[in-house]
Amino acid sequence: MDAERTIRDHLTFRIILAAMSHPGKVYRLPEFDKEETAVVELLRCLLDNEVGVTVVGDPALESDLFRHTECRQVSCEEADFIIIGSLGDSTALTGCKVGSLEYPDGGATILYLVDGLSEGEGGIVLSGPGVDDKISLRISGLAAGELSRLRELNSEFPLGVDAMFFVRRRNGRIACIPRSSRIGVN
Repeated sequence: MDAERTIRDHLTFRIILAAMSHPGKVYRLPEFDKEETAVVELLRCLLDNEVGVTVVGDPALESDLFRHTECRQVSCEEADFIIIGSLGDSTALTGCKVGSLEYPDGGATILYLVDGLSEGEGGIVLSGPGVDDKISLRISGLAAGELSRLRELNSEFPLGVDAMFFVRRRNGRIACIPRSSRIGVN
């Protein structure tokens, strides 16, 4: 592993942590080598051979991801990470892991690949830990019903899933909605 990639992975990981700590805030990631591999480069700092992953709606990404990260391909019910491509149908999320009362952190992390992210009025409204009062987030390219599905999956806090939204570009943006956040509509 080269030093430049290691530094970029560490920086990417810190940005993901910041995004999880500040729900609805949009962060710019370090520039990735190629737009085609931006998702794989993003996930390199999170995935290894012990992590179970499912990719929904993007066969090319699925192939690249398993080749470059050595993560395990598993069913949606067993997945630690679920990646939903722009053509993905997330009805499979119904059976995904939401953790247990003993281990609420055992819920899956869902990564949605979206067209755009921005902070500001007109989007969804988030409140809860890490948010001062409320914050608005606009997400372009998210299938209808996804936010309702997230609300449903996270309705029995501390059980639930964490969601990440990633704009697949060389200089992509990321925003997160952890399971502790409350999702409202503007």
